Amino acid sequence: MYLKKISQEEFDALPVVDGIKKCPGFTDYSNVKSFGEWCSFGEGCSFGERCSFGERCSFGEWCSFGEWCSFGERCSFGERCSFGECCSFGKCC
Repeated sequence: MYLKKISQEEFDALPVVDGIKKCPGFTDYSNVKSFGEWCSFGEGCSFGERCSFGERCSFGEWCSFGEWCSFGERCSFGERCSFGECCSFGKCC
């Protein structure tokens, strides 16, 4: 399956609805390193190494993360997500 790769600028321009940034699924976010709080990602997303996510981000099924990613408190993950080595998670993930 082809994943559309987006840049940091394209990510920053994604819509915010009711305070939550809506991020499409089946997207390659490996060029994005800085994610804020309250992001909602669809399923099948791919993330690179050393990504940083704020609090209350949610991820759909089959998302994959590179090494050294960090997640804020209260992040939630769908089934079958995979994580690289040395990822860190906040409370209540």
